[in-house]
Amino acid sequence: MILAASAGATCTLDVQGTGGGSGAGAAPASPGDGGSGGEGGVDGLPNGMLYGWSASAPARPGIYELPLWLTLESPTPDKTAQIGESALVSGIAADVARARRTRDDGPWGLSLESARENRIPLSTPLLRPWRSFHDARLAEARGPDGEMSAGRVSDDDTGHAAAAYVPVDRSGGSTSTVSGWVGDVEGAEGDFAWIRAFTFDDAAQNDARTRVLAPARAWRRIDFTGVETERAGQIWVYPAAGDDARLSAASFAFLSLESARYPSSAIATSGSARRREADALYANNAEWLIWKGWFKALIEFAPNYASGEQLADHDLLYIDSGSRVFLRASDGAVVMTVTGSRGSATLETESLAWQREQSLQVEASSGPSGLSLRVTVDEGKDIEVDEPAVVGAIPVPESGHIHILGDPDGSQECADLRRVEFYEVH
Repeated sequence: MILAASAGATCTLDVQGTGGGSGAGAAPASPGDGGSGGEGGVDGLPNGMLYGWSASAPARPGIYELPLWLTLESPTPDKTAQIGESALVSGIAADVARARRTRDDGPWGLSLESARENRIPLSTPLLRPWRSFHDARLAEARGPDGEMSAGRVSDDDTGHAAAAYVPVDRSGGSTSTVSGWVGDVEGAEGDFAWIRAFTFDDAAQNDARTRVLAPARAWRRIDFTGVETERAGQIWVYPAAGDDARLSAASFAFLSLESARYPSSAIATSGSARRREADALYANNAEWLIWKGWFKALIEFAPNYASGEQLADHDLLYIDSGSRVFLRASDGAVVMTVTGSRGSATLETESLAWQREQSLQVEASSGPSGLSLRVTVDEGKDIEVDEPAVVGAIPVPESGHIHILGDPDGSQECADLRRVEFYEVH
């Protein structure tokens, strides 16, 4: 076994690092340059670790500062990050690293997302193009980010179920996902606030995924996925649904409709559909990480998607097109392909199964003894594949970059980076 790191024996590093390395254009770091006291130097790191970063609670809500050797390119401004079951941070600027978790007691990670578009023209049910049905009242309200970012929909009609709705552009035949934050739900026990997509088949939205039971004070994000039909392209929000529900109110915020099988972070819109470009994270010091032509790395990440939900191969570590480790979309296998001075070789695991937000750990190495690939699914299933073929020295990419959870064009899917480490090879 070539790898020095295992699933049970790793080092947790201070996540804060330095304030200088999160944006584009950061200077490469060299050994011993840990980013002014952050992670990255050889001294004090175990088992010949060259550089490493590990996520923990951020010093500022929803915001990480990365060490000098990591560069994040995240060009879209006004982004969001979920920071717990009932809260998010909004208004995050371009090229700022986002800290994310979906449970109040859950682990943190660095959010890295693919390009997505929210097709709902106004993500808050408040003004036109939102419309009132059966005289529903719409008013501004405080949202899960603590700002006045929500719309409060009130049902004062004792004879009919009032609601608000907004027209959206259809994408007939495609699989799409609706998501939204719902909170401060009034009403009697058994009533519920409800989000519906009229463009979806009813079977996709008649269960608990689309509803928040009354009474409920705390915010909650809900999402559901369906195939778009030829029905009217509309998203509806009901403050009071159920057999006898009347005279109630609920708040709704950050509503999204994405052409994907799972939701990404909320994309705020203010009058038209809006696209968030892909994030790109890379180590900017590849010459220090490809150790004398050899390579050894560990990455722990949590896909925001379950097995079977990804649409594209998801690069985990990308040196160049001939040397990369990726999660294959067609069957959920982890694949490692390496091209060196003596040729190329490929390793792959069996098909894997996982749930949304479930942690996967991948260890990959190319050294004098050959190739090795080890995958651990949430400290449970452990798969190891070895190949004695020695491909020779791996060239340092001309860019000097090793991309993490994506390639030079950015992340192909959405995931949280929990940990990444690079090691010497002997």
